[in-house]
Amino acid sequence: MLRGLWPLGLALCAVTDAIAQPRIDLAATPAWNGWTRPGRATEVDVRLSADIATRATLDVVAGRQVVRAELDLAPGRIVRLQVPIDSSEEVAVSAGSPVAPPQRRDVRIAQSESPLLGVGIVTGDPVYLEGFHTVRLVADDLPRNASAYASVDALILDAPTLGALDRRQLGALLAHAAECGRIVLLNPDPGVRHVLDGMGGCGGRAVMGAATLADAKEMLKSSLATSFAPAISLVNIRELAQPGRVTWNRVLVLVAAYFAIAGLALMLVRSVPVLLLVPALATVAILVLLHAMQPPTQLVVWSEGESGAQFARYQAWQLFPGLVRGHTRVPVLPQLASARTCEPGQPMRFDFDADRGRLAFADFDTRLFRQVSLCYSGMVPLERVIAIEARPDALLNVRNAGRTAWPSGLLLAGGLAHDVPALGPGDSTIIRTERGKQRRDAPARMAMERTQADRVAALWESDPGDAADVTTERKEWLLLTAPRP
Repeated sequence: MLRGLWPLGLALCAVTDAIAQPRIDLAATPAWNGWTRPGRATEVDVRLSADIATRATLDVVAGRQVVRAELDLAPGRIVRLQVPIDSSEEVAVSAGSPVAPPQRRDVRIAQSESPLLGVGIVTGDPVYLEGFHTVRLVADDLPRNASAYASVDALILDAPTLGALDRRQLGALLAHAAECGRIVLLNPDPGVRHVLDGMGGCGGRAVMGAATLADAKEMLKSSLATSFAPAISLVNIRELAQPGRVTWNRVLVLVAAYFAIAGLALMLVRSVPVLLLVPALATVAILVLLHAMQPPTQLVVWSEGESGAQFARYQAWQLFPGLVRGHTRVPVLPQLASARTCEPGQPMRFDFDADRGRLAFADFDTRLFRQVSLCYSGMVPLERVIAIEARPDALLNVRNAGRTAWPSGLLLAGGLAHDVPALGPGDSTIIRTERGKQRRDAPARMAMERTQADRVAALWESDPGDAADVTTERKEWLLLTAPRP
């Protein structure tokens, strides 16, 4: 009888083993048909599925950056994630669970030294633009994260390709247009063209429409002669941040106190054990105080827009100063878009929220006097409109032509800065151009550098108001440009 139970036992063991060992299927595809530029950002499209329900961990490793996601896999359902990453030639994508063997896919991403021209046209006609490397695209090659558009320098897209984009792809493309991305639309649908024109930054000069492929190439060539304001670098933003010196003054006081105690101990104490104990106790006390004196995080937001446009583009930097050697875990700000590490060489691990399709937390190590930064970029609705009219005797009439009130700010014209009072909708003020001043503070200097000679600009620093808290120092500016009268 026992001999007859052996087949049943073996079958039960096989079933139990199958239940304990689910099989995970993993696939990974890079955006832009596998191309990017060194030091840029891109994304990887990951597909996961399992034959039975299981909890899985996904890791995407690109250089010194790791993105991790925890997700539930249901049988027969494919989970698809678009994970933003830093540019790296080798990207390792792995997935596994405590009850399933790990799966790994290595993704190679080509690094182009030449500017990249992305071409999404269904006809397959060859496209060559001098100085550019052309990348042929289908709709699914375009990213869902706006930050991944950093990989390409120009785009040509036709109506069928645009029509095949899903909602997230279209949102990322609109954000790219708002950030002055060069885009030529080939025979676009009028509705799509209208939306892109309304979203385009830099006065809409970067979004162009063409009837033929030859016209599209000529428009791109002409556009390259016009330089748009580049993104602000991390080096520039450190000038805007101007971290408060209170914490650093306290550090200096602690160091001075340490040496004072050591000096007094040398003069007054004759016992060798006590002489050794005093510096040790002082060192421990200073370390404890440094941990308790963690300076606040800084958030710096710089927005730029054209008067009359619907949206302004912004860049934001979340700065984490370090006082001690340790580990930090911080939430990625949900109200800002396209989060990434500001320095590609900075080791960092991100937690990816699979349900929302965005980065949720960042983990990194801190060091004494070393600042770690997160960068954000995106677009924000623009409600302010400025109208400037030239008057005799070098006078300018500055009018609030929008529907919202302005705070006091600066008018930048002719290399000089002029104080502008707070103005309600429809109110105006007279500026005497010869009475302008040379402003040496970092925000006004940067605003002047980013304003073209044939334009004037208004600069406002925003009051953080209720957004301010004790753990974050927030500074925010809006630069609004208009044609010079």
